[in-house]
Amino acid sequence: MSLGASLRLQQEVADTYRHALIGGYFYLAGWLVVAIYGQAFKHSPIISWSLTLVFLGLAIARRLHKRPLENVDATVFNQWLRWHWSIVLSTTALFGLVFVWTLIDERLAAGHTAVLLSTMGLSVAVAHAFSMRLNFAMLCVLVMYLPGLITLWLTPKDPAGAWVMTIYLLYVVATLWRSHHEYQHRLDIDQQLRDQSDLFEKQGRVDALTELANRRFFTESIMQMSQNAKADNSDLVLMVLDLDHFKNINDQYGHAVGDSCLAIFASRLKIKFDGGGGHAARLGGEEFGVLLQGLTLNIAMQQAEDFRALCASEPICVGDIIMPMTVSIGVAKFDPDAHSDGDGLYRAADSAVYRAKNAGRNQVCSLQPAVV
Repeated sequence: MSLGASLRLQQEVADTYRHALIGGYFYLAGWLVVAIYGQAFKHSPIISWSLTLVFLGLAIARRLHKRPLENVDATVFNQWLRWHWSIVLSTTALFGLVFVWTLIDERLAAGHTAVLLSTMGLSVAVAHAFSMRLNFAMLCVLVMYLPGLITLWLTPKDPAGAWVMTIYLLYVVATLWRSHHEYQHRLDIDQQLRDQSDLFEKQGRVDALTELANRRFFTESIMQMSQNAKADNSDLVLMVLDLDHFKNINDQYGHAVGDSCLAIFASRLKIKFDGGGGHAARLGGEEFGVLLQGLTLNIAMQQAEDFRALCASEPICVGDIIMPMTVSIGVAKFDPDAHSDGDGLYRAADSAVYRAKNAGRNQVCSLQPAVV
């Protein structure tokens, strides 16, 4: 299941639980009005008290059946929905039986008006409260509404009531249909807003050309990782990579070709270093950076040398243009005493790459001595 679908499902679960919290008590209240005016407790006490307790139990069950926590498997959400729907459906079906009983039992005649009005009101409530699932809400309305409506038509004592209930059922169905589409539209808007927010967040941390982390996000990562390395005395190495003579490519072939070169170089960098504790970024122009966690300076220097050799041996091809490209790399290991924070680590790696440039380019340098 996609992230968007998962978030929609979570929202549906939250809305279902919230909308169902107090609804069960209104079924209980509707039944009590019918029973009191129809004197049901007097002539049918066992049935009446049983219905009262069942309605009360179903209302409490809605509250006790807590919705699952976020970030669980979609199967858990779907299973919770099925159980919660069964509670709601049982309540509506039970009120449908009350509707029929009130119509066919002459001793409950005084409760006819109450049961008609209650059924109409509760059906509209279902149409609004459970519009997130059209089929489920329709089923709840029909099991509550249809048995009594059929009874009205089969009993010619109140044809006006039968006509009114039939017309009102059409209104409830139309209301449910509209509410369902409005709910889905709201979820669509919420998803669009989330997508836009994710896009803005991504744009704030990703370089658009190379799809590597941008300098701002990389700087934040250096600060955080250097603090972690200082706290737990773990290894942290920074590489700064600068493409040699890149200005010549822009001048000779144009910036479009230059951009393609940067994108190809970035893909090589991502394949070599992203993952396994490596974090690659574009720092600006033709300068890139790689943070390596858990590696010693010697191993990092060897990896940098392997990557430098790879770049030197494999020219970059943009269309029919084949361009040799080399890279100068500066490597620095975080030293809490010497660097104090991420800025100090970056300055050390940046000085090392300048040393590589001054020494003739296409090489790997570090200002720190290797540890044997």
